[in-house]
Amino acid sequence: MTTPTALIVMDYQNIHLTGRDRFAPEGLATHECLVHPAHFAEQVLHARHVRTGVKLELAGVRVFRGAPSQKENARMYAYSQAHKSEWTRNRLVSVHYRTLRYYWENNIRVAQEKGIDVLVALELARAAMDKEADVVILASHDTDLEPALEAAQRWSSTIIETAGWAKERILRPTPRVSHTALDGAAFVKSRDRKDYDKR
Repeated sequence: MTTPTALIVMDYQNIHLTGRDRFAPEGLATHECLVHPAHFAEQVLHARHVRTGVKLELAGVRVFRGAPSQKENARMYAYSQAHKSEWTRNRLVSVHYRTLRYYWENNIRVAQEKGIDVLVALELARAAMDKEADVVILASHDTDLEPALEAAQRWSSTIIETAGWAKERILRPTPRVSHTALDGAAFVKSRDRKDYDKR
């Protein structure tokens, strides 16, 4: 009997920052509590297996994330490229960047993600319609993505689910979808422990 497959579409910054705020030790810098997409996916499938009794094989992790501009911030740009290089050593992980938007606010240069939620929504719907896996799991706490979940369910017979951190906002599209919540121990196991200053 063939093991059913799962594809995870990951809203990276949302998962990273929400996990940091919920579980990271006080005082730990944001860049020191990165989430490794492959490790995160392993924890999602493990927790789902415990919850449902059904084992899934990972078909892929599609990561969507804002990337610093090389012109605006060459150092952070280099870090983002190092992250991508490290994470995609696992052939099941793909990383899709969109350059951050920069603007001035109160004489401070501000960087902001723009358009990532749209890319995540499009990928969720496309993967579901193309039946790339038996289950497509959206990893995000961003309620702006609820319409994408609803559309994916309307347009495809693929099973659509969500995943994220325990005690954080759960997306509630209509109809509802199954949700897998990860605890603090899963956050620890999901962290990227590589020291990117020793590249």
